[in-house]
Amino acid sequence: MSLDAPNTTEDLLAKEDIRDVLARYARGIDRADGELLKSCYHADAEEEHGSTYAGPAHPYIDGAVARMKKNPHPMAHYICNTHVERDGDTAFVETYVLTFARFEKDGEPYDTLTGGRLFDKFEKRGGKWKIAHRKMTFDWNRDAPSAEGWCLGVFDPEDPKMNMWGRDGKDLTYTRF
Repeated sequence: MSLDAPNTTEDLLAKEDIRDVLARYARGIDRADGELLKSCYHADAEEEHGSTYAGPAHPYIDGAVARMKKNPHPMAHYICNTHVERDGDTAFVETYVLTFARFEKDGEPYDTLTGGRLFDKFEKRGGKWKIAHRKMTFDWNRDAPSAEGWCLGVFDPEDPKMNMWGRDGKDLTYTRF
């Protein structure tokens, strides 16, 4: 597909399917949902995640989910601009991503915000688009002590009417209305 060629209906459907996979990935990683994450990758997919991992994607997911379940703090992945270049049943996809995470250092909470890009090779197999190979590029990072004030006190996270994040199946991702 040339970069300035008009989209065909098949291109548009492929792009929407690919964006759905990317959104499902963000949802799965933030909820530490291994089954949902694995649904984004082909069984033989490869994952290259910076200096932390390079190898088969499904074992990477198993390790990441185990680590996330031990961390009692929130994490959020935001999918931004996505560029898809489709060539038949293969697509090369660049996606900007912002990741927020809270970790503890010396017993104190720290917030980290990272900007990067996902470079994915998607393949359509059996009628489904999934990630066949992923490489991560890290563009920038900002770490700072946590200073959570909930909009200077406008919101009260202890109020039972507040819907707060969770990985335990009580999150609105799973309970809905």
